[in-house]
Order: sequence, then C-alpha cells, then structure tokens
Amino acid sequence: MNPPAVHVFCGPTLPAGRVRELLSAAVCHPPVGHGDLLRLDTAPGDTVVIIDGVWHQRAPVRHKEILLLLAEGVRVVGAASMGALRAAELAPYGMTGVGCVFEDLADGVLDADDEVAVLHTPEGQPVSEALVNIRAALIRCAATGQISQADAGTLEGLARTLPYTRRTWAALARRAREEGAGAAFAAVDGWRRRNPYDVKRQDAERALVLVAESRAPKSPAGARQWEAEPWRTSFVRYWTAAHRPGGVPFLAVLQHQQLYDARFPARWRARVLSAVAAGQAPGPEGVEAAALRVAAAEGVEVASMSRQQLAYWLVPAELQALPPGEALLRIMVRSARLDGAWSVWPSAWAEAGDLVDGALPTAEDVAAAYAVNAAVEEADHRHTIARLSADRIGRHLVERWNLPACAGRPVLDAAARDRAFRDFAGAIEVARAFYLGAHADTPAASAETGSCADCPAAMARTRT
Repeated sequence: MNPPAVHVFCGPTLPAGRVRELLSAAVCHPPVGHGDLLRLDTAPGDTVVIIDGVWHQRAPVRHKEILLLLAEGVRVVGAASMGALRAAELAPYGMTGVGCVFEDLADGVLDADDEVAVLHTPEGQPVSEALVNIRAALIRCAATGQISQADAGTLEGLARTLPYTRRTWAALARRAREEGAGAAFAAVDGWRRRNPYDVKRQDAERALVLVAESRAPKSPAGARQWEAEPWRTSFVRYWTAAHRPGGVPFLAVLQHQQLYDARFPARWRARVLSAVAAGQAPGPEGVEAAALRVAAAEGVEVASMSRQQLAYWLVPAELQALPPGEALLRIMVRSARLDGAWSVWPSAWAEAGDLVDGALPTAEDVAAAYAVNAAVEEADHRHTIARLSADRIGRHLVERWNLPACAGRPVLDAAARDRAFRDFAGAIEVARAFYLGAHADTPAASAETGSCADCPAAMARTRT
C-alpha cells in the first residue's frame, strides 16, 4: 500500500527546493489556480498544502474545489499567501490554517487579498513585496525605537496606496520622499536590511514542518456538517468533469456528443424524464406518463402557465400544435439545466449512464480537434479559439442540427435546450473548442447560406 501523498503548491513565497528540505516527500507544483486541485490524482488520507496561488494571470482556485477535496477525505492545509486566505475562509468547513497571516485573516485583523499578493515572474521569483511583510518590518522597527509609531502608520498608509503589482521598497521610498517621510523611510530601510524578516516565508515553513511531523492542527468538531447540504452546484459538477485526470476529459467527450450526435437529444430527454419520475413505477405507459404524474402531483401543468412563460420554452409552431402533455414534457427537458443542484447533468463517467454513447469514437474526435486548435495557434498566436466568429460557429451548428437556415432565435434556443444547453449562445461557446476540427472535416460547413433577416447567415460576417 502506497503511503499518503503530499502535494504542495508554492512559488514566490517558498521555492520548491526549500519545500523538499522541510518535507522530503512533497510533490511540488507551481502556484495553484482554478482546476489545478481537481487535476491531482488524490486519495483519502492524502494532504494538499496551499502556499501560493495565481491571482490575475488566470482564475484563482475556487472555494468549492477545496471543498471537493475535503469531502473526498483529503486534508487541505493553507498558509502564508493564497493558502492563508482560503484557510481563513474555509476553516469552518475543515480546511486547516497555519501561521500568523492565517490567524490575522481569521480574526479580521487583515481583511484584504492584497495583504499577501505579490507580482512574480513565470519562474516564481517575486517582483513586488507583500504588504504583510512591509507592515511587519514597520512594526518591528518602531518597537526598537528607530521610528515612531506615527511614522510607521504613515509609511504603512503610503504602502497601502501602491497597487500590489508595484508595491516595492523602492516605490515606497519614492512615495515617502514625495510625502515628506523620507527620513523615516531611510531609518526603516536600513534597519530591515540588517534584520531581514519574511512573515509569509516563516508561516510557509512552519506549515511544512507541522505536516512533516504530523502535528498540523485538527479540524474543529462539526466542521464537516456541510457535506450533507446540497453544495455540489452545476459549477462544481462542470469543473469536476472538465479537470479530473484520465486522458481526454469526460466533459469534452460529453460536450462533443451534445453538439454533434444526432441521437443525443433523445438520450437527454429520456434521462431528464427518468429523473423527474424517479420513485414512480413507470407502468405500461412508460416514463413520460410517470413524469407527467409527478408534475401533476406538484401542481405543475401547462394550463397554469402564462402565455409569456410558454413562449419562453416553446416555439410558435409548438404553441399552436402540441397537446398539453407533450408541451409540458418539452418544458421539463428544456429547463432541466437551470437547477444547479440537480445531478441530472453528469460530472463523471460513472454518472453518465446511457447519456454518452460509448460506441462512438468521440475521444478520438476530441483529440483531433484539440490538435487542430494547437496547430492553428502555433502557426499564429493570434488565432485562438477565443477569437473565432460566433456567427460562423452559429451557422455551423444550424447546419449540423439540420435547422432551417433562417431559423429565428426561439427555434435556435429550443434546439439548444433539447441538447441540454441553456440557450443557443451557450452552445456556440462550447462549440469553440471543436469548431475548427469539425470544420476541417466538412469544408462545406463554412459555406454561406441563404439570406433572410432572421437567418444566422445574414448576420454580420467576420473572419476567424
């Protein structure tokens, strides 16, 4: 049996070499960002130590990504920087915080993210100075009598006015001279050079030592009660599907079939209605009749809906021709993704059931699409999927879904919702990752079609 793993996310606060000196078994990672925790191959009993994290380079680590690990029996320890921030916020939920910065954040002494934020190079070398370190130097210098408490307060206020990306001792020196506090700054600067002190580094090293010696504080009693609450929102499930390890991401396979498999709408309808009818015996009339019985028991019926409500979910032809039962079934299917806590949308293979057709070579199609995206961007870094024309992707989907070339927005949204998208615009955004690959397979997909006021082909044309 393998010993529990310890993953450490570090960077400007503490380099990987020093981490391994204190915790030899550590697997070191760069500063943590959104998705990084979910990409770990963790197991119950493992430990994750968060020291540093990204801020503006890309999305930071989400709170519920940490909750996912905690719910799976992984211990999460935070200190010094991003780790201290998240630990102060999530201590009531079982995350362990260590160090002075964490304690001050948890007690409300510190209340801003930029207290610990620094600008750093891609290699992890800090370029700016954390406000907590500047304040620590000012307090300790004032305690020795080198400067007054008033001077320390003035210099701290000047440091606070500097953006964290430009908060350096040199920048503070310039501001101090401009504000007539040059002499006080000179005294502090000389003292702190002779007495170096890094509160963030000290906290990080303390956390690693405690983990190495199995002495990190335990979670308070009752900290896990939240697990029984419906905290796994649609966002959590989406992140899990997008980032969990294992070859081509499950979410990519699911989304590719959602976009391009003609049989996906029927599978989605069956899944939603089966979930609605859960606990009801289908009977000889099948799951659709059972779903309608459940809806009736809850007082949900077409007759109680306004014309405006019906028009949101149904296209004009459906409003005119559909019997009430079929109209309600379609509304249930098209509205299913709006309930963020409902697990009808799967986040892993084990939950997918029949929604994903395992006989299709979708993983290969996804990999090929990713390869096309990479080749296009490598040829010209300006050509990324984020810059693809939404209009062209829209026309591509209209053709793939066999919709009328001049279909209006209600028809487009209804077709997208039948495929488990919130609307047609959402389908376009998902299709960005696959458009170039699908477009390469079918050159005709980019052909201009028809012309009418409501047709996507008549929208403003822009090149990718």
